[in-house]
Amino acid sequence: MFTHNPQETDINSDTSAPHQPAQPPLSETRIRTALPSGPRLENSLSLPGIKSLIKNDMQTNIGCMLSTPNRDRYTSVQALLLFWQDDDETSEIQSAVRELADVFDEYYHYSFQIQAIPSSENNNSSWIWLSQQLNDFIKDGDQRDVLKIIYYAGHTYLDGNRQMVLACSRDHERSSTIQWGGIQQFLEEVCADTLIIMDSAYYPSARIVRPQGVLELIAASVSDEHFYSLDRYAFTRALAKQLRTRPTRQSSLSAAELHSNLFAYYPRIVQERNPEKEAITSYPGPLHMMMSGNSTLPSIFLSPLSQSSPMRNRLSFENNPQLHLSIRLIDGNVDVDSWNEWLRLMPKGVENVKVEGSFLATFR
Repeated sequence: MFTHNPQETDINSDTSAPHQPAQPPLSETRIRTALPSGPRLENSLSLPGIKSLIKNDMQTNIGCMLSTPNRDRYTSVQALLLFWQDDDETSEIQSAVRELADVFDEYYHYSFQIQAIPSSENNNSSWIWLSQQLNDFIKDGDQRDVLKIIYYAGHTYLDGNRQMVLACSRDHERSSTIQWGGIQQFLEEVCADTLIIMDSAYYPSARIVRPQGVLELIAASVSDEHFYSLDRYAFTRALAKQLRTRPTRQSSLSAAELHSNLFAYYPRIVQERNPEKEAITSYPGPLHMMMSGNSTLPSIFLSPLSQSSPMRNRLSFENNPQLHLSIRLIDGNVDVDSWNEWLRLMPKGVENVKVEGSFLATFR
């Protein structure tokens, strides 16, 4: 930029003549200082591989997560309710199982099926039947946004090899049995979150591995103590009661909280069974276990599913408040499954999420 001081004079000009500012030749090159410019992130410094991966996979998964009006951790919940066909108390168990199934159906809108385990003399037929039922049940929607609930009502005990078995009777001599170890190993490999509920004692094994998702278990107790302290299937009826009263609240019920509620309810059950006792000094307690290869995953949530259409109207959220987050990655390796797990746990109140892409940019 050229400036002019009116007090300066040209020494070769007549002092009496008015001063005329010197005009640079038209051929003279004008030197201008260039303004600083930053990188264009959408072009040169974008990461095409990661950007494509995020756009195609993560954005699609986010759309599915936000596609229901009452968005929750799971888009579908499937329950399989099992009991022995030749149980010692068939009529009582059928009534308790039916009560639990009605709660799943009416209050939570879960899909369910009730199956009676057949007895067999050599036990192989029972094991094969149960293995096939579980395989078909798991294969139908074995994915991360689906919750599988497996309920068992019957007997359990440790055999001569200290291995847990399922049994249709407390009489070990005449009871049909199924080795639990093989069943549990199969459930450990499931992709979908799995909640096992056992109206029986559960004897924990030394090794339980869950590579994907969460495997949780709630059992009536860790020994036969509950059989003598509680009425038969009191655990199932208490479970149904706890589940029936929770949907009136806004928050979801975690499996860990459900266990805590059952633990607090046990003394009342024992007191009602023994009204002559003024105080209950000892009582059994339900068991809760949680296994996951990902330590960041929380306990399984139970909440009613929406009965409305799975797809909602796509409204414009331009006038809604927006929150922009910038996340810095350690390297270019993006584990989409881990990101999907994180996004599935986003808090309520989120209407829409848009993945812009990934760029090589510096944080200031």
